[in-house]
Amino acid sequence: MQLASLSIRNFRGIREAELVLNKHNVFIGANNSGKTTVIEALALLFGRDRMVRGLTEYDFYGGDPGPTDRIRLTATIAGFKGNDASKHTDWFGPDRSVPKWIHEDTGQILPEPNSGKSALACQIGFAARFDRTSLEVDSVRYFVDDTDMDVFADDAYQSVPARLLRELGFFLVPASRTWDRVISFGSELFRRVVTSGDGLPAQAILAERDRLRQPANPVEADDKLVPIVEALNKELLGFFPQAPNLRLRLTNTDSDGVMEALVPHFAFGDEGPSIPARRHGTGLVSMQSLLLLFHFGRRRSEAGQTFWMALEEPELHIPPPLQRRVVQRLQSLSVQTFITTHSPTVAGISDPKALHVLRNNAGKLTATALSSASSLATDANPVRRLFEIHRQETIAALMHDCLLIPEGSIDVELLNLMATAVDSGQTWEAGSDSKFLTHVGIVRTTDAQVVPTFKRLEPLHPQISCLVDGDDAGDSYIDALAVLPLKPSRALRWPDGWTVEDACGWIVDGEPALASTIEGIKPAPANTAELVARLKSKDRAAGGLKQDRPAYDAVAQAVSGSEPARLRGLILLNAMASECLGIDSDRFTEHSMINGMRVRVFTP
Repeated sequence: MQLASLSIRNFRGIREAELVLNKHNVFIGANNSGKTTVIEALALLFGRDRMVRGLTEYDFYGGDPGPTDRIRLTATIAGFKGNDASKHTDWFGPDRSVPKWIHEDTGQILPEPNSGKSALACQIGFAARFDRTSLEVDSVRYFVDDTDMDVFADDAYQSVPARLLRELGFFLVPASRTWDRVISFGSELFRRVVTSGDGLPAQAILAERDRLRQPANPVEADDKLVPIVEALNKELLGFFPQAPNLRLRLTNTDSDGVMEALVPHFAFGDEGPSIPARRHGTGLVSMQSLLLLFHFGRRRSEAGQTFWMALEEPELHIPPPLQRRVVQRLQSLSVQTFITTHSPTVAGISDPKALHVLRNNAGKLTATALSSASSLATDANPVRRLFEIHRQETIAALMHDCLLIPEGSIDVELLNLMATAVDSGQTWEAGSDSKFLTHVGIVRTTDAQVVPTFKRLEPLHPQISCLVDGDDAGDSYIDALAVLPLKPSRALRWPDGWTVEDACGWIVDGEPALASTIEGIKPAPANTAELVARLKSKDRAAGGLKQDRPAYDAVAQAVSGSEPARLRGLILLNAMASECLGIDSDRFTEHSMINGMRVRVFTP
């Protein structure tokens, strides 16, 4: 069985959401887009009680729920063998779910099958309300008959037995993975893994219990302790006629005490000492729960049981090569997976159909599959590269609060280098921090591809700006963007006659003598104007530096080492960041308004 869709209403930062899910799902997006909320919604629907934390009014959208406000989560489960409800009486019947049908292509829920693509489905719901008298949150899991039904008012619902939730086998590994005793009997997960096989190692535990009860060299028999113990025993005799004798043992010496005392140790090599897990690095500690779940998933798979796995941020404490292995192994062992990530590596190795780019617009969450915006055979090669050669870079850009699509690849390279140079000189003083790379994802476009690049990425991000040169070609891109049904948030333009090289020159000119002292550029330019001219020229014989990567690096290094130049770069980049975020900066002025699209021009 698999989860086909998920509906969320009034839960945390999500006012409404309708998600269509695949076999494997990877959720990406900017911070606070709703990735964690989606995972927690799944935990509320399918998690065991220990997995679900207590709810408060802050878990309701808006944080101040009224008497009729409800959290409503609805999950549609499909994949029942044979599509015959009478063969699945644990799920369908008078005290179970009402049989429903889901269209495999559209995801539409139907009361009756209407084609060969209609699959039997069951809907499970979770509802919660805030009682303003008791100041507590009431919640219930139930089989959904009518999605508009208020289970608290009608009180005529069918609850979901815990046994069916166990049958689904939903497991969650949260982002917090620092507990060092996951592989021990103090962990519920470890006990479940053990009992899923041949049961507890009872004989070994009882044997260890008996050994601990009668140790060969008891601690209290040590010469340094004997006088103290004997004195205490004499005092005890005066109070208790049964004459209790003090013994010092490592545990409570019952079976539970023995199991609770077991602590995982790891040794590297046959001769190395066994070191407790807490003394190892965070990577090994973080991997414990994953290793257990891999083993548990294999056992459930071998037994023909369902295994759903939700994993938050698999990249935590794990280097990129292991991230790839973790994700691929997880997907191979699970019937269905749900992953949240901020890692382009994790997202980049996933099938585009599995990648959901989340957008949260005033509480309305949408999830767009990366495959829906991927390149087409009719696209020019530069656009196809976005989703093929530069796929990880594109995904990394999508995780930012806003996107910037520059006019060409040189713009991308120089903006990134200038931003890195500016960031290198940050101090603790207020106003010295750069917002550009923190909030703005730069899309690696190429010349003359601003418009098609925007059209491909528009479905994936709500806040996109485009940056063009101050010439006729730049104005033509603006005109083409302005006639689109969905336009950029705003278009940014360099001043008349400017390109990105002029912007770099303006930064360098924060210290006018800097251009002539840049190490690595030979012959040295006489001034900033000559540096800009050479950066624009491809004529190597005349000292042209266009597309000369070492020269670009040398300019960035010079800016990094010059406080006046770095501060100019900070002014420019922070102004661009504000504009991309939709905040007017005094360094950009209104150029024009075309079909409702604002065009803003940089003012040196």
